[in-house]
Amino acid sequence: MSDIAITGAGRDAAGPPSVPTAPGQSRGTLWWIALFLIPFLIMFLGFTIWPLLGSAWYSLYDWNGSTTAPLANSFVGLQNYTTIAGDPNFHLAVQNTLVYCILETLIKLPLTLGLAILLTQRWLRFKNFFRTMFFLPFILPVSTAGLVFQYILDPTNGTVGAFLHTFFRVPLGTFTPLSDSIVLPPIHPTGLLVIVAVGAWQIFGQYMLYWMAALQGVPEELYEAASLDGAGWWRQLRHITLPMIWPIGVIITILAFVNALKVFGQVLALTNGGPGQATNVVALYILQNSFLASIPKFGYASAASVLFAILAFVFFGGQAFLVTRAQQVRKEYGI
Repeated sequence: MSDIAITGAGRDAAGPPSVPTAPGQSRGTLWWIALFLIPFLIMFLGFTIWPLLGSAWYSLYDWNGSTTAPLANSFVGLQNYTTIAGDPNFHLAVQNTLVYCILETLIKLPLTLGLAILLTQRWLRFKNFFRTMFFLPFILPVSTAGLVFQYILDPTNGTVGAFLHTFFRVPLGTFTPLSDSIVLPPIHPTGLLVIVAVGAWQIFGQYMLYWMAALQGVPEELYEAASLDGAGWWRQLRHITLPMIWPIGVIITILAFVNALKVFGQVLALTNGGPGQATNVVALYILQNSFLASIPKFGYASAASVLFAILAFVFFGGQAFLVTRAQQVRKEYGI
């Protein structure tokens, strides 16, 4: 009996401190948690849930914004959705948006991962300088970045045009990548490729930091053990670094793709959807049919925004499945 008592006392003394279970203290903790969550909940309901519900409601009406709310006699049901389904401009906007997302993601994620690996090496000097230089474009407003590249690519006075004229004898005014009717496979104009490049350049620093945070979560002991076993840099990267950051990498990839779906500022600043509708995207299509239209079609634009939200949700919804599968890799390492 005494042995059991002594053993139990020793275990209590050596173990972690017990969690207080006083009812008053537990309720107080819950109140503090609720207090910190309430501001976020209010913002989430006011700026996310309510606009989504409002858009879904407006999409059932033929509303031009002339009244404070859609009138009962303007109810059209799903007519706005059927009209959008047959609109080739909407199809082109969706196609351009998806092409932008895919190309920008394929460009920025591998490059930022490679740069993050380089900037976390112990032998590299002036790390903070390089990190700052690569992060600087991210703090620029999207409109400012668009205007800067618009000046750079100007056919007559732009830097690129002057360079091509000086060194390759290309006549001034003939280099017009933002307005060219030249298309590349499958059917996308060069202007969309410029928009992809500008978007990837500006967001480069943000995803570099994401990858650096993921790399810092890899236990240093794994590298030390691999070095003792004779594994070089490439084998450590392939068998330790990449498998360990894979779950976080899945999240970064999904976030990168979903965020790219919201492309708007670059298109508005560089091409305004032109030439014609060749570089139009869904967000600009919604704006064109609402606030920029001579006769605003807020119900029609709301239907387009609802379809756009469903598209984003479909891609984002796959994150949970991919993360679960990726977590199994980390369990193989006992982490």
